[in-house]
Amino acid sequence: MTPFRHVRLPALAATLLGVAALVLGWREGRRYERLDAERTVVFASAHARDAQGLSEEAIRLYAAGQFPRACEKFGRAVADDPGSAARRQDVIRCFEGWGWHALREGRPDEAALLFRQGLADMPDDPALLKGLGLAAVHAGRPDDAFAPLEQAARGEHDPDVRLLLAHLYDRRDEPARAVVHLRAVLEREPAHETARRLLGKVEREQRAEAGFQRDVTRRFVVKYRDALDPEARRAIVGLLESAAERVGRMLAYAPHERTTVVLYERHEFQDVTRAHTWATGLFDGKIRLPVGRVRPPGRELERLIVHEYAHAVIHDLSRGRAPRWLHEGLAQILEGAAPDPMLQVPGGLTLAGVEALAAEPDPLRARAGYDIALWIVRDLVDRGGIESLRELLARLGSGETIAEAMPRVYGLRLTELESQWRQVLGS
Repeated sequence: MTPFRHVRLPALAATLLGVAALVLGWREGRRYERLDAERTVVFASAHARDAQGLSEEAIRLYAAGQFPRACEKFGRAVADDPGSAARRQDVIRCFEGWGWHALREGRPDEAALLFRQGLADMPDDPALLKGLGLAAVHAGRPDDAFAPLEQAARGEHDPDVRLLLAHLYDRRDEPARAVVHLRAVLEREPAHETARRLLGKVEREQRAEAGFQRDVTRRFVVKYRDALDPEARRAIVGLLESAAERVGRMLAYAPHERTTVVLYERHEFQDVTRAHTWATGLFDGKIRLPVGRVRPPGRELERLIVHEYAHAVIHDLSRGRAPRWLHEGLAQILEGAAPDPMLQVPGGLTLAGVEALAAEPDPLRARAGYDIALWIVRDLVDRGGIESLRELLARLGSGETIAEAMPRVYGLRLTELESQWRQVLGS
């Protein structure tokens, strides 16, 4: 989102998923298992003693974070004591813990394999189903998340699961299903503020978009009122397709799913989004544009559409983890904006400060935040090209923090870059 032009609000579907993913593979395999080929007769009492010893060793390995070996030991304990339901539970919980560790480490595909391993023995376990759904979202396959998350929601009350489903259905343009999950949360927890806010937003959107038509292209679902001039609609769809070509070429990336674009009258846009009054566009999982009877000039509309589509791609590439300053700086570069070479920033510049400025309701302060964000991201492009910025976004998407990713991409700590920016900008 840009003062007087564009806006981006963080999509909760992304912020809700603070668990990033990637698992240690099954590197150890079965090579730690020792088989005694000469032992052919073992008494049941010996089996029980062996199983207890293996379980105790597995617990120590698990506590030390050695998940492959721990799960293997738990599995051997089950083999030695096959009648014990508790030992089978140990194996399942080991795979669950390993899977959540994988998500925190940022490997969703491997995490999904681990959750499925546990589900093979306990197919209705809500925690494993929740993990499998989150892994699918983090892997960029949200359509694969619906089935396990719906099953988890049926198994037990978990507001996080229902909130995530509500966001996924809202983004897929199925508001009625989103409402069902949000009301289920509020029935059990009437004071749940996040669910209440989201329900209000979805219901406002339903009211505003009642009777909307839609055009579906290879990359977009465009929603609009019948009253919108057909020629204007075709022009906007053409600009969207051009924006997708431009941004896709520059970032060498395109979202895997169609992007929903909603065209509102100005008062509808304001009512649905509750955005700052200076905003003339928004991305919150969908691109929302106030392009009613009075459209902005052609060049301004083109820049607006490129900017908002850029947010959609940045969001997708970073799995919703790009900070606002990076979002807004890069979106401006992709739309063709040039930084002010005479820009001066009084006071101590920090990225946290830029982030706060860009979110200001006051348009002049917000404009200053956007100008600084543009200057900073332009500097990053000058240091490593657009390829380095794409790598930065991909690292954020895999679960790295901005402080972890910066030195790996640019060779300098974040604090060192901030210090250099302060010196150049005269702070």
